[in-house]
Amino acid sequence: MTVKVVWSKPWYRSRGVWGALLGASATIYGLYATALPCGVVQDVHNYAAGALALYGSYLAFMGRRTASQPIHIFWPYQKEVLD
Repeated sequence: MTVKVVWSKPWYRSRGVWGALLGASATIYGLYATALPCGVVQDVHNYAAGALALYGSYLAFMGRRTASQPIHIFWPYQKEVLD
C-alpha cells in the first residue's frame, strides 16, 4: 500500500453530512406531520417523512462508504491517507 497526501474538502461537499442533515430534517418534519388532522393528509405526510428519512440514511451511508477525503469546517488541511 502506498501513502498519498490529500487536501480536505468543505463540509458542504460531503454526501455523509447532507444525508445526516436530511435525516434530521425528516425527523422534524415527521413531528410536524403528527400535528395534522387524522386522515389521508396525515398518512401522506407520515409516508413522506419516512421516505425522506430512508433516503437521508442511504445518502449518509453511501457518502461515508465512498469517502476518500476528510472534511473541514473552516480551513482546509492536508492529510496522509492509504491508497
